[in-house]
Amino acid sequence: MRLIVLMLLGVGSTTWDFEKDEVDKPPSAFEFAVTGKVPPGKWIVRKVGENVVLAQVDADKTRGRFAMAVVKGSSFKDLSLSVKGRPVSGEVDQAVGLVWRYKDADNYYVARSNVLESNVRLYRVTAGTRLQLASKDDVKLKAGEWHTLAVEHRGTDIRVLLNGEKLLEAKDGTFPEAGKVGVWTKADAVTEFDDLTAEELK
Repeated sequence: MRLIVLMLLGVGSTTWDFEKDEVDKPPSAFEFAVTGKVPPGKWIVRKVGENVVLAQVDADKTRGRFAMAVVKGSSFKDLSLSVKGRPVSGEVDQAVGLVWRYKDADNYYVARSNVLESNVRLYRVTAGTRLQLASKDDVKLKAGEWHTLAVEHRGTDIRVLLNGEKLLEAKDGTFPEAGKVGVWTKADAVTEFDDLTAEELK
């Protein structure tokens, strides 16, 4: 894994781009989790053309399966978080998701885009139960195409952006402390991720 540290307006942002990870194996800087007692996902690094990406490749169709790859030892509270995602396939779901202020596999925030439902949603997961905080419908997304999902969270204020456009806003104070960051999929979504970028907001 290659860590790129960029200095933007005096604030460091960190990007995980997988370029130096071994292909066909899990990335060494990540740990893997699933919400609930359901089959876990399978996360590997794979080469796509000239690019190297992280992919969730297990197509298990369990509807309540929320599989995550989380950066080991990461800790962000007020943050800007983004990832490039490409939905590859899925009959039940085709999702690109971000998790943050992650305490464990049953307690975190998640924002996700969904090709099959044409929407973007923001959730809070508490004790394994998911609660929707905001939703935007009629969002045009296509399987096989890359898009950028981003979140800005400061205090209790949360914003979700798609390709730089703000789609959702919400307030929630359930998880006020810093937590880990990572990526998320649902059910049988085979999804590729690249350039997971986190920046602590001052």
